[in-house]
Amino acid sequence: MSNNYTDKQRMEIAEQEYNSYKESDPVKIGKEKNKIGYVSQVNDKSTGEQSFVITDNYVSPTSPLSERNHVKEVTVIYRGSSFELSSDAAKDWLLNDIPTGIQVVNGGGAVAMPQLQSSSETLKNAMELYPNAQVFVYGHSLGL
Repeated sequence: MSNNYTDKQRMEIAEQEYNSYKESDPVKIGKEKNKIGYVSQVNDKSTGEQSFVITDNYVSPTSPLSERNHVKEVTVIYRGSSFELSSDAAKDWLLNDIPTGIQVVNGGGAVAMPQLQSSSETLKNAMELYPNAQVFVYGHSLGL
């Protein structure tokens, strides 16, 4: 992984949110299939959050701290809202997007929607798990 990506490469990284990765899968971008890292966590939470935590080398979140300290870069990719008819889309729109839109139209709200809270916890957890890593965040819609 590298923080010296072009805008096009950053877009390709963000587009990885739509892939079906499993833990320890390599994540590659571009025609040259440049590896940006390995999936260390796959999240599909009841709040509607779907995300991947990618580390520069594969290190499980349950690995000892001594191993996790070797991770130098972490990329968190949040999947945006779904549009197909599915339970994912229902979670996105009914539990999160529409209530957030209503809050925005009405000048704000007291509480962040469940998906935003969950996404925040995922990022906080990744930063705590890999304390020596520089963290990059990608996504769109309520994915970010």
